[in-house]
Amino acid sequence: MATGANPRKRLRSVSPASSVASGATSIRGSTPLTVASSAIFAPGLFDKAAQYHAQHANSRPYKHCIIDELVSDTLLRRVRREITTQLHFTPKETDIYKLHQTGDLLNISGLSFRDREKLSALQSLRDSMYSSEFREFITEICDCGPLSGLKQDMSINCYVKGSHLLTHDDVIGSRRVSYILYLPDPEDKECDIEDVHGRNLGWDPAWGGALRLYEIDAKGAPKAEWDKVVPPAWNQLTFFVVQPGVSFHDVEEVVFDKPRLAISGWFHLPQKGEDGYIEGLQESLNLESSRAALADAAAAAAAGLGELPPPALKGFSNFAQITDRTYTALSQQDIEYLAATINPKYLDVNTILKSRDEFVNLSLLELDGVLNDKFAAKLREYIEELEKSPVPVRVSDAAKLKSEWRVSRPPHKHRYLYIEPSREAEPSTPIQQLAAVVASQQFSKWLMSITGVAELTHSRVLARRFRRGLDYTLATTSLNPVNENGTASTDNDGDASGGLLEGTLCITPTIGWDEGEFGGYELYMDDGTAKDEQPEQKSGDQENCDSDDDENDPAVYLSGSRPKRRKELEQLRAEAKLSVGDDGGAATCEGQAIVDELFDDSDDDEEAEESAGDSVLLTSQAQWNVLTIVYRDPGVLKFVKYVSQNAPGSRWDVTGEWKPTYNSREETAVSDSD
Repeated sequence: MATGANPRKRLRSVSPASSVASGATSIRGSTPLTVASSAIFAPGLFDKAAQYHAQHANSRPYKHCIIDELVSDTLLRRVRREITTQLHFTPKETDIYKLHQTGDLLNISGLSFRDREKLSALQSLRDSMYSSEFREFITEICDCGPLSGLKQDMSINCYVKGSHLLTHDDVIGSRRVSYILYLPDPEDKECDIEDVHGRNLGWDPAWGGALRLYEIDAKGAPKAEWDKVVPPAWNQLTFFVVQPGVSFHDVEEVVFDKPRLAISGWFHLPQKGEDGYIEGLQESLNLESSRAALADAAAAAAAGLGELPPPALKGFSNFAQITDRTYTALSQQDIEYLAATINPKYLDVNTILKSRDEFVNLSLLELDGVLNDKFAAKLREYIEELEKSPVPVRVSDAAKLKSEWRVSRPPHKHRYLYIEPSREAEPSTPIQQLAAVVASQQFSKWLMSITGVAELTHSRVLARRFRRGLDYTLATTSLNPVNENGTASTDNDGDASGGLLEGTLCITPTIGWDEGEFGGYELYMDDGTAKDEQPEQKSGDQENCDSDDDENDPAVYLSGSRPKRRKELEQLRAEAKLSVGDDGGAATCEGQAIVDELFDDSDDDEEAEESAGDSVLLTSQAQWNVLTIVYRDPGVLKFVKYVSQNAPGSRWDVTGEWKPTYNSREETAVSDSD
């Protein structure tokens, strides 16, 4: 499953570029072009610094700035033409994003003179944006201190229909200011949105793709819904200072068949040898980031947001196992209780024993048709009626609709609707009834019998609905239910010294999910860490998902090992590759001569390629009446992929975690006398 694929490809380090824009920091020994900044930027831009500073100071939900006309219109049209005719876009998808992206634009300087000429306008824009004049302009607006001219971090993104980027705060390394310059087609006849000067903005907000900013609540976590929406617009620059635990944002899914182009990246802290460099500043900010993460975790725990304690790594054989092949934990009364819901096939002792053997060998069971016909029909009818009813979108909507569902948060970890089984009230709907059964002691006994786990001491169960265009979980190590008030029951009983037994009963009645195109699948992946290490939770990137840190990003999962992914990308380039048409229309597959110099795979490790295994352990598509049971080691990440606005419906499931009791012996015999 997941590839540890490194999406960041580097250009060959060839002879130094012979030219960069006037005033820009020299890259790889290149020399400046004689292009005045007045020919690059919009007239009078630098005279408006005080105006933009005031806008920035008064902005919400956190400080940011929007410049409606950044660059000379003539130059930016040349830039867009070069992008759509000369560059390749690589498809990238993880738990947090789905988009197409070029390589790092820093590497233009390493191209041959002939190929640099094909990108001369783009190079001029890049170098002007990292010039000392423009960096000082940004610093004056944001009060963020000096910015690096040496460390340039810029790429081009193309969001096509279905592309998205989920909630995160952009905090990685030395990033100081995040920015995005929009390049929709200013000649698009289907867009009738104009600015105050009558210029076509090139993008209709109804097409999606907006930047959305999140407010932080009193508990220090981002609210479940966004606070401000910034739709794409031709020649518009949006930027903000990267702040740990504050600068949360996402990119709305593109829902129309139009390519949304943008140049995005970061200004970094000054590097060693540059003016403004302060020894230890990056380390101090990284410490601040760590403290913010700890504060977020503390606030989450206080509010009921916390996850189960991350257990130390244990093997499957270290928890107590049933060794008597004929033993089941179920009494006749247990079977009668479960029979009202569960298919009698799976209550039969022969099926239980056969399934147990399979689970002991694979640590996995997939049970099709686990609900009996009568209950399944009632449940399906109920869910299909819910699909036709108004869907709570915001937290307040659930209250207005008097919905039994609550909204989970924080959105930089997960967002979905959920119901927790009630310990007081009798379940009144089929979904509540099913959740109550899965949370019952009888169901735990059935799990013990069918998996061979001798004792389960702890469970957490949720019924969940993943709404189209809204919901997901990001790669994490345990279930994390939280309601709109930041409260949810969290029981930390039991030994946290090993893995978890997990079960997800998928009850999605709609069809068309098989290919995974619309998301909604649940995916287990090895994070690639050593067996004695705990995985580090990583947040996703902003618009530009290219960075040095991607090398170790466990969320990049599409095709196995990093070297394997590189070979697949090579094959894609040799066949057909996504590029954006020169007319700004839908993306098309075209070969481009310049692609041969865009990426350098000369550093591939052949030995690593031979030994690396596929890290995707299991992908379970949204489907009807299928129970997946997994024994999950601490080194395994899990997520439910964002459900596209174009999906056939919501994803529905009932999911739970059960903690085995651990034993110092490898096996514990259990007999009927127990």
